[in-house]
Amino acid sequence: MSVFQYLQFGIGRMLYPIRAHDSHQLTYWPAFQHLPEPNMTLESDCGPSGSSLPLRCSMLAEDRTGALPELHWSAPESTEPVKEYMLICEDIDIPIPFMVIHHGLFWAIPASVLAATPEDVQEDAAQTRRTKAGWCFLPNIRGKPYIGAGAPLGHGSHRYVFTIIALNAPLEVETPERATKAEIKQAMEGKIIGWGQWTGVFERPWST
Repeated sequence: MSVFQYLQFGIGRMLYPIRAHDSHQLTYWPAFQHLPEPNMTLESDCGPSGSSLPLRCSMLAEDRTGALPELHWSAPESTEPVKEYMLICEDIDIPIPFMVIHHGLFWAIPASVLAATPEDVQEDAAQTRRTKAGWCFLPNIRGKPYIGAGAPLGHGSHRYVFTIIALNAPLEVETPERATKAEIKQAMEGKIIGWGQWTGVFERPWST
């Protein structure tokens, strides 16, 4: 192992207590107060919620970006029809106090869609902030539509929480190609009729 890896590991261990920012994930936002419990099922090809994410779904993948795990969901138990879905992946164990980061945030997913694949979230180079599936996205910390798990060496397992959200009306964002997370949160107010979660776990190995 290189000196740099040992240094990374040491820093990771020092910061280990800084984690578990569960209350800062999107579902704790006031827009969800009327629906405190999930009423949708979200599943993955990686296994049941709490399963380990494979290397292909991490930033240790061959492309150093990582793929979205395949996801599929059920429509919510609601008297209102779904107009569109929103999908977000959050790392709730990052070593920064009181903070989570999103690895992917997508909206304008048609109501007829009940699954997401790695190809769906690839960027459409011909359109600003649109994926190849036609979904809108908010760039993550690396300016991409989606990045895989990237827990720091020595910081232990991180939980990557995927949340599917059903909306009774399309999100009205004035300029989608320049939308901020705050604007998206505000646009969700009064429109949430369902949500469900699946969690993947990843710990960076020494050997890679």
